[in-house]
Amino acid sequence: MSFADQVQALRLRKLKILDDHNKKIQKLHRALNSQLSEIDREISQLGDVSARIPCLVRITPGPELTVYHSAHAPCGRVQNRQNFIVLPEVDAMDASPYAYLERCSACGWKRAAKIHGNKLIGEA
Repeated sequence: MSFADQVQALRLRKLKILDDHNKKIQKLHRALNSQLSEIDREISQLGDVSARIPCLVRITPGPELTVYHSAHAPCGRVQNRQNFIVLPEVDAMDASPYAYLERCSACGWKRAAKIHGNKLIGEA
């Protein structure tokens, strides 16, 4: 085997080792990301099923109340938070004496659930 062939063989061995190492690292990163995504999904579910997720209920005069908004991810209808009171969702549903309030469909409830879930995890 010539000197050039030996150098080429060593270079190829080195490249193979580096390539194998990178593949292992990528596999570990994918596994880590998958596990973290699963935990994030469970945190969001925890926050979403919590009856204590913070909500905003309008306290100023105006049209009849039909919805409450997310305190963590409100929609564009919540322009001034001073016009709203923060209540847990279980209380926000019954905040109007005339109607059973529902979630605002424009608010970011998935994001709010994740934020609330993370806060619940941090308190534990």
